Amino acid sequence: MIHRTAVAALTFAALSFAPAESAAQKPANPAPRAVPAVPAKPSVSDHMREELGINEFTTPSIAVLLKALTALRPVPYDEVARELPAQNPADRARLALSTGAVIADGFLAVVAEKQSRIEPIARALLRQAKGLGVGEHVTRHSRSILEKALVKNWTGIHTELTGTQRDVEGGMMALRDEEISHLVALGGWWRGLEISSGILSAHYTTDGATLMAQPAVIDYFTDRISTMNPNFKKTKLWAGLNDNLAEVRKLAVKPDKAVPSVEEVKAIRVLAKAMNDLIATAE
Repeated sequence: MIHRTAVAALTFAALSFAPAESAAQKPANPAPRAVPAVPAKPSVSDHMREELGINEFTTPSIAVLLKALTALRPVPYDEVARELPAQNPADRARLALSTGAVIADGFLAVVAEKQSRIEPIARALLRQAKGLGVGEHVTRHSRSILEKALVKNWTGIHTELTGTQRDVEGGMMALRDEEISHLVALGGWWRGLEISSGILSAHYTTDGATLMAQPAVIDYFTDRISTMNPNFKKTKLWAGLNDNLAEVRKLAVKPDKAVPSVEEVKAIRVLAKAMNDLIATAE
């Protein structure tokens, strides 16, 4: 696993999150209480986060997309937007990947300030979170996103989208479902890659193309999926994730640190779209 400090240094944008508030002191003689299977507000220790392989990269990975898209403004929204999934995928791996992709769609709508797209994205997120079994964690975010969209509070919507991923992750951690948490982040990264490479394919700049070169990110996800359930590793979906990560790395990361060419960016877009199509297709 990539060391948490190295990952934070190598991601192409740094996001800071406020530290969690310290827990209140326990009473001298606390009454015994039952612990729910999935607490409404997960409280996870740093030790548990390390144990499950969750670090500061997996949490902000989709939010980092907002920084990338901001650098690519003005965003040609209609060129990179897509139809949202009409229903939830039947298997959990695809559902997790799809959830991350919809969060990325939300960030795209925020950067492009597309008010009309916010409501369907919020509703899709809630539906998918319920499918993962963590709907209670996302309900308040979905409601708040809709309220903020009415007044075009784009900063507030960004905050709620970031909170959505954090709370989905918290629910998965409470269920000790590390793989699903990583797949949510990976799904957001693939959709973000499709969006950013799509913009650069039509509006290429060398500064923008530097966003494609993310060796630490690619290596991190490659490492994560290599440790997943053996049965999942037998599927076409896993093979697609693994093979396409390797292909993107070849195109985007150069030994001499050269910036990907416009032809290479277009090839990355083809790979990312193919991966997102595979995620949306049942086996």
